[in-house]
Amino acid sequence: MEYVLKTKDLKKIYGNYNALNGLSMNVPKGSIYGLIGRNGVGKTTLIRLICGLQKATEGDFSLYGINNYSKEIVRSRKRIGAVVETPSIYLDMSAEENLKQQYRILGIPSYSTIPDLLKLVGLENTGKKKARNFSLGMRQRLGIAIALSGSPDFLILDEPINGLDPQGIIEIRELILKLNHEHGITVLISSHILDELSRIATHFGFIDKGQMIQEISALELNTKCRKC
Repeated sequence: MEYVLKTKDLKKIYGNYNALNGLSMNVPKGSIYGLIGRNGVGKTTLIRLICGLQKATEGDFSLYGINNYSKEIVRSRKRIGAVVETPSIYLDMSAEENLKQQYRILGIPSYSTIPDLLKLVGLENTGKKKARNFSLGMRQRLGIAIALSGSPDFLILDEPINGLDPQGIIEIRELILKLNHEHGITVLISSHILDELSRIATHFGFIDKGQMIQEISALELNTKCRKC
């Protein structure tokens, strides 16, 4: 099996606090991987390490086979799109203006793909409406659009349905499935809500106190549940 992400004995220590305590995990290519755990068990810390926002205290990981201590990890990270904690959007800009700004940051020379990207996330009819007037679900979808600007094949979403109403949750769920099934994007989703992830995830990792408790496929999990 080919893996987009592999971590081995990852540790992240803040003073006397072990945010990650020897975590090992494997995210298969083409999967929707649900990282399940209560708030404060290390999910966001792990994501920040993967995205290069922080450095590990010990252990290592690889993205597309490139070790995090290699200079080539920068090239692998260009294949990642991520929404960490909250969407990074400009509230006084429209959805289109937010994407144009991201395109400029990434050095993408043409804005020609923006209409298709807005349509993909269901924001094609927002016009000049500023993001501050968007619903929480619309902001989350705009954050995902921004993460998709560089055409990544690995998307990382940190608690993407937090605070959303039922309709917003459905819209995010359908978008994730579309990105995975129709665009072939591997998705890593952190959440504390197993019930929602059980609707879409193909693989699960259960994390507690900075350690991986169990990794299991959805098929294996369903088989175990039927035997219970």
